[in-house]
Amino acid sequence: MSSLFKSELTLSESGFLFDHATGLTYTLNPTGQFIFRQMQKGVEGPEILTRLQEEFEVDETTARKDLDDFVRQLKEFELID
Repeated sequence: MSSLFKSELTLSESGFLFDHATGLTYTLNPTGQFIFRQMQKGVEGPEILTRLQEEFEVDETTARKDLDDFVRQLKEFELID
């Protein structure tokens, strides 16, 4: 797993994100699942933004808001720095 994440995280096919360090589980919507998988692969923000636009057929403003909101939530839950 990428060192971006503070602990080992596992994403199920149904969208449940499990934090092995705390035992907590989070539910990700399809957009969150997509972003998380891109981050796991080491894809950087600008490329994730482009891929979001292509995958979900949204404009840059929508994709940027979704990406920013997701990263903010990861920080709030202390899953990333």
